[in-house]
Amino acid sequence: MNLLCTTAGEHQTVEFQHDIDGWRDELQIVEFLPMYRVASYLHFDPAASLALIDAIVCAADTELFASAWEPGRDPVLACPVTRALMLAEDIGNLPESCAMRDGRKWKSVPFIVLCSPSNAGFELTPEIRQSTRAYILTRHHYYPTVILHEIRRIVDQYHDRVLEEYRKVGIMVRFEHGRAQVGPALRRRHPNLETEYYYPRADRRNNRGWLTVKRDSEGIRLDVELFQALIDRKVTETEMHRFFEENPAILMEARLGIPISHRPDFTRPRSWKPDFAFSPILGPIRGKEIEVMELKGPAERTLSAKVHPGFSSKVHRAIDQVRDYDRCFRDPANFQAILKSFGFLPDSSKLAVLIGRDPSSEAEKEAFELRRSEIDVRVITYDEILQTQAKQIKPLGLDWPFHF
Repeated sequence: MNLLCTTAGEHQTVEFQHDIDGWRDELQIVEFLPMYRVASYLHFDPAASLALIDAIVCAADTELFASAWEPGRDPVLACPVTRALMLAEDIGNLPESCAMRDGRKWKSVPFIVLCSPSNAGFELTPEIRQSTRAYILTRHHYYPTVILHEIRRIVDQYHDRVLEEYRKVGIMVRFEHGRAQVGPALRRRHPNLETEYYYPRADRRNNRGWLTVKRDSEGIRLDVELFQALIDRKVTETEMHRFFEENPAILMEARLGIPISHRPDFTRPRSWKPDFAFSPILGPIRGKEIEVMELKGPAERTLSAKVHPGFSSKVHRAIDQVRDYDRCFRDPANFQAILKSFGFLPDSSKLAVLIGRDPSSEAEKEAFELRRSEIDVRVITYDEILQTQAKQIKPLGLDWPFHF
């Protein structure tokens, strides 16, 4: 999941920092914004239209704010849960056209308030619980994985509603082996038909095949098995590219960004285009940086000589390619294509190459890490990407003994 986190207080509590660290350990992509920036970002910042978020989580687990009880101050502002619910209401009142890069409306994204039992008991009357659009989770323990489980349950229900609305506008949807996918080219019977959750004119996707938009534990397990089979069979670069296009979460979780395939299509040199570029999940709100990745096959060698071992010629050629693409991003002749692809002009970029398998011997591993540390391009193996997925597989029959 991609989570936008904020807090009703001026500072994060130790508990919420612990939550965020634990969620990141579980390979969730988490970004933080101060509360005062959230509503204006969603409403007015062009970056919000390039974002991809599954839920907004607001921590309201601080003590009551004593400063808000000062003469002339609104005492409502002393209550962190009340502050969080006011933000939820503001987001629920956003214009319909405020939407993310896949067309999902910001006002429909789950808004989750995480509060302490004392704050919930003091602030939350039955009337408030009934009227708010927010989901309220009361913290009875300090296990980030249990809280994450509850957030995932809410997000799964939300995605189910989005998928149902996709059907209503004519988007092809299929479910197989724990994965929900939308159909090729997102063909719609009514291209401009809005729904409660979907604003089609904001949808920037142009996928050529089936695109996985939701996976459960069975889907992750299947992806890991299929990924392992592909790299063990030493399939081609083209087959791996197709696999990543159909299952974007794999690269998203590995590189912590939104994977955009074969974009931009540069004007100069004509027809040059990187295999993947990665945009931040909040869009260019913190800086206009992207990552550019060149893809090579899993069968390619990464190291060459036994004496003075170094990167193979394939690795060096791939490094040269991404450096060439980096220069293309600075050529004014390509600015229009870049804007069309990303919605912004990057002012810096990170470079990466995905190629080959992990070295087998300790000596080769040492040489690989040494050579990797000497260059400004990140060289990644398919085994590293595979591990980011394998770590998410839960034991079969896992039971969650804690409840909110």
